[in-house]
Amino acid sequence: MSGCSRVSIRFVGHEEILVAAGSTLMRDGGKHDPMSLDQELLHPPGEWIQAALAGIGAATIVTDALGRVRFMNSVAEFMTGWSQGETRGQPLAVVFRIENETTRLSVTDPVADVLVAGTAIALSDHTVLIARNGTELRIDHGAAPVRDAAGSVVGAVVIFCDVSERQRLVQGVEDARAFAEGIVQTVREPLVVLDAGLRVRTANRSFYRTFRVTPSETEGEFFFELGNRQWDIPRLRELLEQILPRDSHFDDFAVEYEFEGLGFRSMVLNARCLPAAGRRPALILLAIEDATERRRAAEALTLSETRYRRLFETAQDGILLVAPDTRRIFDANPFLTDLLGASRTDLVGKELWEIGLFRDIESNKGAFRTLQEKGYIRYDDLPLRTHDDRSIEVEFVSNVYNVGDTRVIQCNIRDVTDRKLAEDALRAAHAGLELRVMERTAELAQSNATLKEEIARREVAESEQRALQQQLTTVQEDERRRIARELHDQMGQHLTALGLGLKVVKDATPDPSPERDRLQRLQSMTDTIGREVHHLALELRPTALDDFGLQAALANYAEGWSERSGIEVDFHGPGPDDERLPPPVETALYRVIQEALTNILKHAAARRVSVVLQRSPGQISAVVEDDGRGFDADSVAEHRLGILGMRERVALVGGTLTVESGSRPGTTVIARIPLQASDRRRPQ
Repeated sequence: MSGCSRVSIRFVGHEEILVAAGSTLMRDGGKHDPMSLDQELLHPPGEWIQAALAGIGAATIVTDALGRVRFMNSVAEFMTGWSQGETRGQPLAVVFRIENETTRLSVTDPVADVLVAGTAIALSDHTVLIARNGTELRIDHGAAPVRDAAGSVVGAVVIFCDVSERQRLVQGVEDARAFAEGIVQTVREPLVVLDAGLRVRTANRSFYRTFRVTPSETEGEFFFELGNRQWDIPRLRELLEQILPRDSHFDDFAVEYEFEGLGFRSMVLNARCLPAAGRRPALILLAIEDATERRRAAEALTLSETRYRRLFETAQDGILLVAPDTRRIFDANPFLTDLLGASRTDLVGKELWEIGLFRDIESNKGAFRTLQEKGYIRYDDLPLRTHDDRSIEVEFVSNVYNVGDTRVIQCNIRDVTDRKLAEDALRAAHAGLELRVMERTAELAQSNATLKEEIARREVAESEQRALQQQLTTVQEDERRRIARELHDQMGQHLTALGLGLKVVKDATPDPSPERDRLQRLQSMTDTIGREVHHLALELRPTALDDFGLQAALANYAEGWSERSGIEVDFHGPGPDDERLPPPVETALYRVIQEALTNILKHAAARRVSVVLQRSPGQISAVVEDDGRGFDADSVAEHRLGILGMRERVALVGGTLTVESGSRPGTTVIARIPLQASDRRRPQ
């Protein structure tokens, strides 16, 4: 061949291969023209390529510098399902479809990486080749650049082989090993593997966890020197030394010892020979079972059985044990033999009806059918005839339970003769008590009727008393109103006339003169008397209360009281309202506030007073609060006439009065009076 050049194909881990390339790979003085695909397709590779690559046992694909298929050997055609004629000039990804076996994601085209990096890519694992017909093959593959004599990359070669069977075998071995290791590691019993020299080869997690050691402290150590030499027992050493030479084994070798960190334990050892496999020598598998709890359970069971027997023999109820299949007694406790006046020998082997518990065999069978269906029967008063011909009544309770794999019927028999007599006596006493209760109930009913009549009479008397008090209060207020009007109208007019007369005389008297001075003093005295009469009239009955209502009357009174006493008064009312309260309610609240202010002036030495009148749809309340001296409201309030009078006035209209005071400064008086819808009225 002419115009030959040398092409190098390099693989990681392989020697360099040198072949002679035909002129079809080289154009224009040895330079590769990747864009002249049509011309290259007209000139197939030389025979040297087919000779070098077609005979390779692995699947081989050669591409040009653009990653297009130039050549496929027969193995590659078989594995991909594509023929060389169909794929020539196609991108490698069309023919060589590969995915990651685990993630099922597409794997990067190896030729693209080789062409970019210019270096070979080693064989990779965990790759799946998807053939043209969809079948999948597990492959190893690698790629390397194809260089010309000048060292330029003119293409790439991909070599891959089917490793499915090999991987299945490897995976099978791995699965078997993992399965065996999983079994060993999950066994709850400690397992240890010893070599021929009785040194620890390995152990499972349970061994390390049970004896609280680590692999580094255990593996390679002489078995009899582990821990505090708890296994250094001559007989155990003898048995272990015989296992491999004689291919023997031993079972249930007991070791009781005070193990370090564990306390006293009962261990049971079982040993087997593990035959040699391949290059692995024969080993000893030693299983160690902690039988401490099992031994304790057996001892507890024995103790329980002993206790049961003692309870059975000392029970204060008669107990029979019966076989369900034969319905015959096989055991009886001493209490029952004493109750029946018979020996245990007289009872064992007989049915219940034969010892007098049931009337006949048919009733005995019926009871057993019920017991087998429900597992439990009970008779509260079953008649029984004893061996010494006594008639007693017994309580009979029977149930079925399992003792291991055997079913047992237990019958508890209790003599209830004395209890029945006591119940009869109790019923008689109960009947007498019922009669006595009925008689007492009748007496109480009569007393209750008398008491109701007395309560009714007292309620009528109290109602009449309240009506009388209300009437008396009304009369008092009417008399106050009459006297106030007479003082205001008559006495006020006379004092006014007297004052005018004195003024005329004073004006006619020479000034200055002793007579004029005396007239001036008389005129001042007359004015003072007029003011006192006016104040007295207001105290008796303010006209504003009748004419303008409670809020206006209280506002005027508070203002005048503040001027006379020199104490600041802060008054708050509900505001203008076209609905008046009933006269008794207005009068009661006015008098309560009036009395409260009088008490403040006399006793509190206050500097400031607050009067608040609040009205809601169902209630009217008045609050009088001062900052003066307090007092013990609980002990004093019941003895002061002023407070008693306020409470009586509020109670007459259905209200309540609360006085709050103590060691701290200030006293609060609260009057609350309920209102009905009918209590609202239009102003006069």
